[in-house]
Amino acid sequence: MSDAPLNIAYYVTGHGLGHATRVVEVCRQLVASGHKVFVVTAAAAGVFIREIPSQQLSVRRAVLDCGSKQQDAFSVDMKGSLELYQETAVDCRDAILTEEVRWLKTSEIDLVAVDIVPIAFAAAAAAGLPAVGVSNFSWDLIYSEYASTLGNVGNSYRKMVWQIAEDYACASVLLRLPGYSPMPAFGEVIDVPLVVRHAQKSKAQVYIELRLQEDTHLCVFIYGGQPPGEWELREENLPEGWICVVCSGGKPIVSDNKLPSNFRLAKPDDFIPDLVNAANCVLGKIGYGTTSECLGHGTPFIFIRRDYFNEEPFLRKQLEVHGLGVEMKRRDFLSGNWAPFLLKTLTMESNFNEATNGAEVVARMLEHIARHKGYIPIPEPPEGDVGTANGYNANGPPRGRAVARAGAGRLRDAIVFGYMMQRHRARGKVEVPEWYVPGAVRATSPETPQVSAAVQASTAATQEVLAAFDITHGKENLDQCPDTAAFLSMLHHLDDPVDEDADPPELPERLAAKSLFRWEDEVIVTRAPGRLDVMGGIGDYSGCLVLQKPTAEACHVACQRHPLAKQKVWKHIQNRHKGHRPKPVLRVVSFHADDTNRSPTFDMDLTELLRDGQPISYSEARTYFKSDPATSWAAYVAGPLVVLMHELGLRYPQGISLLLSSAVPEGKGVSSSAAVEVAVMQALCAAHDVHIDGRHLALLCQKVENYVVGAPCGVMDQMASSLGDQQALMAMSCQPAEVEPEVLIPSHLKFWGLDSGVRHSIGGADYTSVRAGAFMGLRVMTQQKAAEGPEPLGNGYLCSIRPSVYAQHYEENLPESMTGADFLAKYHHHYDHATQVGIAPLNFSLRLLHCPCGL
Repeated sequence: MSDAPLNIAYYVTGHGLGHATRVVEVCRQLVASGHKVFVVTAAAAGVFIREIPSQQLSVRRAVLDCGSKQQDAFSVDMKGSLELYQETAVDCRDAILTEEVRWLKTSEIDLVAVDIVPIAFAAAAAAGLPAVGVSNFSWDLIYSEYASTLGNVGNSYRKMVWQIAEDYACASVLLRLPGYSPMPAFGEVIDVPLVVRHAQKSKAQVYIELRLQEDTHLCVFIYGGQPPGEWELREENLPEGWICVVCSGGKPIVSDNKLPSNFRLAKPDDFIPDLVNAANCVLGKIGYGTTSECLGHGTPFIFIRRDYFNEEPFLRKQLEVHGLGVEMKRRDFLSGNWAPFLLKTLTMESNFNEATNGAEVVARMLEHIARHKGYIPIPEPPEGDVGTANGYNANGPPRGRAVARAGAGRLRDAIVFGYMMQRHRARGKVEVPEWYVPGAVRATSPETPQVSAAVQASTAATQEVLAAFDITHGKENLDQCPDTAAFLSMLHHLDDPVDEDADPPELPERLAAKSLFRWEDEVIVTRAPGRLDVMGGIGDYSGCLVLQKPTAEACHVACQRHPLAKQKVWKHIQNRHKGHRPKPVLRVVSFHADDTNRSPTFDMDLTELLRDGQPISYSEARTYFKSDPATSWAAYVAGPLVVLMHELGLRYPQGISLLLSSAVPEGKGVSSSAAVEVAVMQALCAAHDVHIDGRHLALLCQKVENYVVGAPCGVMDQMASSLGDQQALMAMSCQPAEVEPEVLIPSHLKFWGLDSGVRHSIGGADYTSVRAGAFMGLRVMTQQKAAEGPEPLGNGYLCSIRPSVYAQHYEENLPESMTGADFLAKYHHHYDHATQVGIAPLNFSLRLLHCPCGL
């Protein structure tokens, strides 16, 4: 085997600086070994040439992908991203492949390395070359989310996403970086250590260059060079004794002399890892580059969540597991309420002790695969020395034979990928199972109670609860609700001392919940189940008869009111209220958020629900909760407050704390949102001495979903959660909500719900357009019989129209579909308060499944 220098083509996505900087580190190792590297990218050439001034490295500009199109530093334009990739890499795919294959052959390339441009793998395969991916995520995952979320609009891009996955399947192997997301398209995968840029200067040197005193605290703000949007930098953002250095990715927002006196603008040639190493904390959005540098230098990272970027939850998990992640809500960031979060980082210590020699490991593996024409090594066993990382010795050649990736590994990726795509869109759920991310083992009971066979079979939790609490109502039902006993047991242990040496550390949600309640006063606990749709389902808004079965899984809520004199609030709320009179505050903690890409906490001043002494409108409330997707789930929790203000005249002069723990699966069509709404509504009514029956409560919860969340559901889900009986099927005529005699379940029958894997969301575009189309069809049919009167046909319920009448009088004249603009021009409205037709060029199906079922 020849030791001659190799020609390696390295394709690099133009999306984000993090990809380019990690590739620089690998290229540095390859060039140092005497190889010639051809970087192919849409990123700025200077990023590579400035760091590696060698004739062995050249940069060829080629726009082969586009990443995500961002609206600002924290928001993604999903539709624009799909459109741009279609235009960049799909419409001209044949021309791109022809040119790249020609260039690879004429340049005598030995190996193609890719981070993580899809079409580069296809080009390498066509040129007969091994292609090696080096990344922590892939674009099929990101774009799948966009296509799924956009509903009908996204459906046209599904073929494009499959093409991306097929391109990735051309890879010889994926060298997978820590913080990885599922990438099932790759057949063979080898995990490698963190690729990170290391600091070149000490903290003392950086402080001297910045002219800072030794006792000054330093924050490095990295915002990625995107337009500032709604935020601005103010002197009062920082606590006394702090300086913030702003790194703007080469796109300064203002000149240095226009910044507040306690802010500095980083120079374009400043080496960011030097600043990260010297800083007390970093502030910005999560990406691989910043995350890896914070982990590598033990620097806490205060992050603001981004909308719709599936790479983020996996990197966030890495930060939190290693004690370096602090979440700042977008609201606090925009308002300049930074101080509590900066001060918190002064008490944090990193437990990250993993290797950071990924650049050396990757470079040696690329060299090995190139020399052996695609021969894939098996990782060496750990040797325990400094040069070993996750089983790889960077100081010696990799050994082993080519192996296919284990089927279990691909299945793990496929499962997590699928669940991320099937999550409930309205709450942004993204599953990150503890068994998927190394080192991220979730703490179990009492930290996060789970209903288990062991708990259900034992009375230990019940006995503990009866001894710990003075239960004034509902004690007689505790034996029949072991999950409630487990929830109460968790409450009992909520104030247990924090174990500073816990591995992994306590979850952020549990730490936030510790100060929610005053245990000497009354705490309200409620339970509401999900439901299985046995019959009727989607037809509830058309007036069907439905049969519903409550699930064994339920949502629990603990609620307490706080007089202002006794109200405790989190530190960032204290800072927000500084200089003002005390205000009643809503504080919410949602357990199990560590498994999701949503914030585990939410808070707001209850005065924000008032405008000139009157409740804000439903539309204002909906806009408020949608302003930050990371906390948009709070509409289901705080929405009942808004509805109770409008419908029953309630006001909230005292603070309110809510703790939620739900075992009802989300996005699976078993009414997880209704369970939350009913449990919260029950708790709020009990805490405010409001007495209403179950039917009235369910109707109020439907208003939460329709008016505050903005999801066009019927009332079936809320009725089943509020009134359902575990031993019977709840029968209801949805005209509008008349409960019929229940249907008893024979003792020999059991009901089970099986997950079909099809994502369900009543807030999704598909559900909304189907419902809107149904009412549009009703409006068209009503117009046909206008001579009989202006009232809607069937009293507004399609199911009141007999199938024979529909077939004889209406079906032939009912259009198959109609655009919103054409419909509004002719018919003006469609009867339904929960959906809007709109003038967008979208075709609504009017005849697809709207023949009434006549139940």
